[in-house]
Amino acid sequence: MTQHNNAAHARTNEVIDCYFIEGVHYHKQDLLRARMRFASDATGQASTGSHSTNLDAVVESLCSYQFTSADSNSCTSALELHDNQREPYYTFQFVGVLIVHDYVFYVFPKCVQPNYYIDDTSFITPSKESRDFMRLTIDVCEHYRTRTASGTDDTSFSTRSSSNNTNTAELYRALLADYVHNGAYRSRTRIWAYNGNGEIDWGRTLNQVSPYFTAQGAPLYADYWTRDRAVDEEALVRRIQLAWVAYAAQQFESAELLEDVLGFPHTLCSVSQETPTDIGTSHFLRAALIRARNREFSTRNRSLINMLLLLVDSDEQQRLNSQHAVTHLGTAPFHTVWEGICRALFSNMDLGVMREQSKPKWHMDETIDGTDIETAAEHNQLTPDVVYTVTDPAGTVIIDAKYYMPEIASGKITGQPGTYDVVKEYFYQLIADIVLHDNGPVVANTFMLPARYSIGNTTLESACVIQGSVRFDALGHYELRHRDDGASDSKGRFLPIICARLNPLSAFQAYADSNASKNFDRDRILNELVQYSKQ
Repeated sequence: MTQHNNAAHARTNEVIDCYFIEGVHYHKQDLLRARMRFASDATGQASTGSHSTNLDAVVESLCSYQFTSADSNSCTSALELHDNQREPYYTFQFVGVLIVHDYVFYVFPKCVQPNYYIDDTSFITPSKESRDFMRLTIDVCEHYRTRTASGTDDTSFSTRSSSNNTNTAELYRALLADYVHNGAYRSRTRIWAYNGNGEIDWGRTLNQVSPYFTAQGAPLYADYWTRDRAVDEEALVRRIQLAWVAYAAQQFESAELLEDVLGFPHTLCSVSQETPTDIGTSHFLRAALIRARNREFSTRNRSLINMLLLLVDSDEQQRLNSQHAVTHLGTAPFHTVWEGICRALFSNMDLGVMREQSKPKWHMDETIDGTDIETAAEHNQLTPDVVYTVTDPAGTVIIDAKYYMPEIASGKITGQPGTYDVVKEYFYQLIADIVLHDNGPVVANTFMLPARYSIGNTTLESACVIQGSVRFDALGHYELRHRDDGASDSKGRFLPIICARLNPLSAFQAYADSNASKNFDRDRILNELVQYSKQ
């Protein structure tokens, strides 16, 4: 009860009642807690009756909002319904922030420990500290997308992550980032006028105007070409830009995203007193922007105008389609991001050789003309995330990133990687011992899992902790023997697969921030893995 009261007191001035955690079981009424307080009833509590229809539409939108993996055709929904139970429940398959009308869902990675409970359901208490960690998480997602170049276009925001309408939140973020870095729109386009009031363009005048000549043969130009900027059009585009910047900043500010999560200054909310609709209709805005784009040659300006056109079109489309359009900051599924983090922090070897050598080769007898056919599989998923060469002792360390959270309760272990994952890890050692034999044997084989993280924890914790290992007892009785051409046999053994847990805060910071990466002691972690394998 004390914990509940303290959390309730801390949330008094918060816009949203609770934050959510990826993978946790939530009932539909739990999702009402994401409704912004200014949209709640007079008591400050989310109503469970009058908004039921609205909630149904929100839930339906989230369940149909899908993310496509860059390296496959598989789709992941932001919210998943599990209705094969006695009491249906929902789980978030997404990490980041989801915005649907007046609902804002902060969804933290499943490695974040809950610090607030309602009827045994796990939540995160809204706070400056939790939003700081969400900011880091979103930075990690953006960094991952940049590194993998998945679904980006010339306006630097993702257009592939969802099959639904344009992702307005990312458009807003890109627009604000452009304004912070480049300032207000300023056209570099020059226009020419015949006998205008601007500066005379003598080059154009000499080439296109026939002069009169004095008695002494000197040319006189009664007509001329002048050069100037398209001031009226430039001012209109700048008004449209500033109106959208202010509007986007105000939307983020209302959800407590602007400063704490996105890191933009509050002053962006007041760069304009106009809204886009104050300037004109969608048709008027679009026509003005297209005219300006047709005369622009600056890459930045064309990119900015493209963003504004997308916003105008998106705003109109959402009004026509539904008030429950989803927009997001973050990604799904997050396990691909965790794998990318581990590869970036530890990998020092190209996996191309292992990838080729681990492909199965098929040999078939051709019965028609008597020829044989041999071919290798086109696709190969049997490669680890990391193979790292060490020198003391000489050999290789295999690391496979696994986004699992094992739990120990009542003498049992649950939530760990499956048997298939363990078999693959043994296969990795076999292939590496053969293909990378010149580098030495495999000296450590590891599952790299995320550790539990408590928001606001100021205790200095180890970047990586070894929690245990997994093995097949039967394989412990077998020796591995590798024969080199013309050389003696070398012997080895199957290593137990280490279960190591990487501190998410340290890993996220090192991945997203080049300065923080200098403090990430990779060599010490690798040495601990090697020493553990010797036991």
